[in-house]
Amino acid sequence: MTDQEAKKILEGNIRRVVSGIGVDAGMIIVMDENYLKTVKHDLAQLNLGKVIKVPKGNYKVGWRIRDSWNGDINGEETLKVTSGSIIVIDPCYVIGKPDHADWMAWLNATKYGEALNGDQAFTIFSMGGDGEYKVELDFDKP
Repeated sequence: MTDQEAKKILEGNIRRVVSGIGVDAGMIIVMDENYLKTVKHDLAQLNLGKVIKVPKGNYKVGWRIRDSWNGDINGEETLKVTSGSIIVIDPCYVIGKPDHADWMAWLNATKYGEALNGDQAFTIFSMGGDGEYKVELDFDKP
């Protein structure tokens, strides 16, 4: 870690870029690892996403994906990090596996990912289709 990166972390500003995020269900979930304690899951396909380290805390997260089916897209969400690890992945790879019924139950309970319970996860839908994406994340302490 460079001195400049360390200074940004102390100031509460952290930038992470994760590439190669495969999407088959039309969405990406950005979640604290502890979010998985609230849903049925299987980590056998975790390699299809990325795990990044972020210090514990409450963050305003700005995100950007360039060159999606809808062009460049971005947004801002809030995220509570309690584990120190963030998972960025298509939720179909880890939630409800291996039972398809559990995946459908999660989709129904969350209105297809639009109404997640709690503040430890958010979803990105606006890519316009499946594919492989690079997600830029800026974590700022409010």
